Amino acid sequence: MMNLREAIAAHQPLVAPSIYDGISALVARECGFDAVYVGSYATGATLYGVPDIGYLGVEDMAAQVRRLAPLVQVPIIVDGEGGFGNPLHVARSVRLLEQAGAAATHIEDHEFGKHLTSAPKVLALSDSVDKIKSALDARASSDFMIIARTDATGSLGPAAALERAVAFQEAGADGVFLAGYGFSDSEAWSRLREVITVPVFNTDMPGQSTADAAALGVDVVLFYALSHTAALEGIRTVLRPLADSGSVSEERAWPSVRDFDNFLGIAEARANALKYGLFE
Repeated sequence: MMNLREAIAAHQPLVAPSIYDGISALVARECGFDAVYVGSYATGATLYGVPDIGYLGVEDMAAQVRRLAPLVQVPIIVDGEGGFGNPLHVARSVRLLEQAGAAATHIEDHEFGKHLTSAPKVLALSDSVDKIKSALDARASSDFMIIARTDATGSLGPAAALERAVAFQEAGADGVFLAGYGFSDSEAWSRLREVITVPVFNTDMPGQSTADAAALGVDVVLFYALSHTAALEGIRTVLRPLADSGSVSEERAWPSVRDFDNFLGIAEARANALKYGLFE
C-alpha cells in the first residue's frame, strides 16, 4: 500500500471519495481508489442523523477510522475539525486519529459552528498557527500528514485565505486546504501556486471535473458528500414505493441478497468454515 505522500505523487490529482460505513468502504476498495476521506459531514449524518454544525467529538471520528481502515487498506484522510479545542486538545486529537489508523487530518481555523454560515468567523492567525504547530509536535510519525485548512475565504476574502495558507506552510504544515467557493477563480489559484509548495487539498466543486481541478493546481480532491447523498437517493428510490403502494419498484435491477453476500465476502467465510469443520 502506498502512503499518502506517494499516492499524491502518483496522481494528478489524487481523488479521495468519502466513506462512512462498511459498504461505502468496500465499494471504494472495489473501485481501486488509492485514498479515501472520512469527514464530519458524512459521519454526523450517517451515525446520528444530524447536520454538520459541530455535534461530533474526536472520539466519533477516531471510532470511524478504527472501523473503516481495515476495510479500505489505503490511506485515510480524516476531518479533524478545529482540533476539537485549543492547542492542547489539538495534540490529543492528532494522537487519537493517528493511533486509530488515519494517514492525515486537516485542522481548521474557524470558530465553533462553521456550517451555520457561509462566512464563518475565523481565529486570529497566530492562534491558528499555534494549532498547526501543536498538531505537528503531537504526531508520532512524520508520515502522518497535518493539513492546515482555512475557512477565511468567505469571511475575509481570498487574499486573507492565501496569507493564512502561506503562514501555515511556514509553520510546517504538510498540506494546505483553502475551503469555500470564494476561492475559485484561476487568478487566485495562480497566485496560490506561486507561493505554496506543499500539496493543496480542496473539495469537489459543482461543474468542475478532476482535470479542471488539476489545471488549477489542486493536488487532492475530496469528494466529501458524494457517497452519502447518493445513498440517500438510492434508499428513497426503493422505500418510497414501498410506503406508497406496498411494493418495490422493478424499474431497476437491485443486487440480490446472494449478490450482496458475495460482495461482503461470504465465499471466503464459507471456505474457512469448511476448513475448520464447522460443516461438512
